[in-house]
Formats: sequence, C-alpha cells, structure tokens
Amino acid sequence: MKILAFIYSLSLFVFSASAKENIQISFSNDYKDVYHLSLIIYTPDGKIQTRVSNLAPNEIKSYSLPANTEIYIADNKQEAFAMKGNDIKSTGVKPYLVLKDSDVQRVISLSSIAQ
Repeated sequence: MKILAFIYSLSLFVFSASAKENIQISFSNDYKDVYHLSLIIYTPDGKIQTRVSNLAPNEIKSYSLPANTEIYIADNKQEAFAMKGNDIKSTGVKPYLVLKDSDVQRVISLSSIAQ
C-alpha cells in the first residue's frame, strides 16, 4: 500500500513539474493610425485559431498561449484564405514566430513587422 501511495505521489509530482504556464505575448500599435492585425495561431495541441482585431494607436493586444505555438501574421489575402477554413501552412509560408519560454512578456511593436 505504501508503494502504491509513493508511486501515485511521484506521478503527481512529475506531472505538476512538467506542466508549464502559458506565455503572454503582446502586440503594440506604435502607428498613428488604426492597424488591422490578423493572426493565425496553431497551438501544439493542433487547434487553429484566427484572431483579427483593429488596434487603435498606442493600443496593446495581449494573448496567453502555450510554448511552441506558431503565430502567423496574415495579410488580407491570407486572412481571407484562412477564414474559409483553409490551412495557411499548406501555402508554404513560415510562421512569424514560434513561442519559446524566453518570449514571456514579449511586446512586439507593429512597425517592426515586415509584411
């Protein structure tokens, strides 16, 4: 019985130690005009999300996502393609960013994004 309790406790410890918190990443509109930000997000569990928003000047949009999430910054054509249920990866485009633990609290200025 003690061995079973020990194994159970050990497994709980291992699973809790391997669980990681999400990484918060932010996008900051440093332009003087509204910026249309379209993100296509692939989380490691295989879920695909499309996040589209208009950011006012000086507005910051933050997301909390797991490590190894792939983030694509889509132009209007890619956004329309993805919104029809298509997989943007099939076009051969590379992700703008693959989240790593070192990206915690990272803020990306929209003017730094080359489209």
